[in-house]
Amino acid sequence: MTKRIITLLLCVAMLLSVACLAGCGDEKGGNNGANNGISAADEEEFFLDVPSELRGSTVQFATWIDHTKTDTAICLAGFEEATGIKAELVQVNESDYIQKVTALIAADQSPDVVVENGSFPKTLNLLMPLEVETTGLDVKDPFWNQGTVERFTIGDYSYLVNGVNSSWDMAGAMTYFNKTILEENGITSPAELVEQNNWNVDSMWTLMEQIKGACGFSRPGTSITFEDWVNMYGGAQIRWDPKTDKFVNSLKEENTKKAIDYMMRAQDAGLARIIANHDDDISKGNIALQICGAYGLRKSPGWFYTMDVDDLGFAPLPKVNKDDADYPYNSSIRAYGLCKGCKNPKGGAYFLRYFLNEDHYDVNQIFKNEEAKKMYMELREKQNYDKIFLTWGVVRVSEPTGDSLTMVNPLIKGTSAQVSVNLEKAFNSCESYVAAANKIIEDVIAEQ
Repeated sequence: MTKRIITLLLCVAMLLSVACLAGCGDEKGGNNGANNGISAADEEEFFLDVPSELRGSTVQFATWIDHTKTDTAICLAGFEEATGIKAELVQVNESDYIQKVTALIAADQSPDVVVENGSFPKTLNLLMPLEVETTGLDVKDPFWNQGTVERFTIGDYSYLVNGVNSSWDMAGAMTYFNKTILEENGITSPAELVEQNNWNVDSMWTLMEQIKGACGFSRPGTSITFEDWVNMYGGAQIRWDPKTDKFVNSLKEENTKKAIDYMMRAQDAGLARIIANHDDDISKGNIALQICGAYGLRKSPGWFYTMDVDDLGFAPLPKVNKDDADYPYNSSIRAYGLCKGCKNPKGGAYFLRYFLNEDHYDVNQIFKNEEAKKMYMELREKQNYDKIFLTWGVVRVSEPTGDSLTMVNPLIKGTSAQVSVNLEKAFNSCESYVAAANKIIEDVIAEQ
């Protein structure tokens, strides 16, 4: 009988091992849906081991969102219940986040948890290394998205994380469209073109022409975010090489130039407006089509929260070539770390593990509808960390109010015939921005 029981236990162990291996994603955290083999039961057990000295302590999270009034409220309440640790929000404006948190650090009032939302590498000046001995956070744990860990490991240490199963992963860019406007004008939507396996840059051009001809907008009926479109083509203004810990000027790459050429021709034809970030014109009914990030999939405080959900449609980015095997996917920066000088780093590590697990939310409160949730899950699962948006943060090392169009403003204010000349000017500007950003990286590594 004893031998039978031992044999049975060994068989169960083997089956569990196979299941875990099947659930684990690759080194870049591609398998988000399976949470990399971390089950809800595993996570519940993890929070049973909170050290007694942390219970009753407080974690301060510096954020510009009042999470007590959003879908995150249920997560904050659950965190205190599960850990005995209180979460306190330190409200800091997004526009001067780096400056204000830097001042808190200097005044010995460091919050415990900070967020990276496109300010890298300046964010490094706020962060402490995620050493497991100091913080209790093991970046190699399969709970953490290894694509994020890799990109924010500088020299010998990791500085930022996000969960594999996180609803605060901003994923990549996509296509939004006004279903009602397209239907009323007899125009085939991007979602319908996806069903026909005909959603690509050529069919998008036709769609933009139809919008211009039928919808009667006073401005171009399409908005395209510059960096997302460039990344979609496999290009970039600036690349980050995690192997060498350096930023690289990539404005003259062939794919970058192809992407810019398309946008400039669309602008010349009055079909599209090139923008730095999302705009609200699709919410206002002033346009019918927009390429931008996934934050518009969320309810309040998502970008398009004022828009009737029945009007808003979703699709992936168009294929660059009609015969491509899949749609292109890129990635946005959203990650979290522990602040320099924080008083409760281990409590902060527990907070991050709880906050960055979608299972601790009511997902139906997060997204505009089931269609939006499905789109987000696809973008998160398939996001490509080699196509990550970095330009904004690099530019803001030198120009705090700059954005993704700062270097190429002369280019997009010209015509498609002037691209070559203006691209050379943008390339030279980019060189200085890259040098300043790389200096921050060099200083961080020197301090290690």
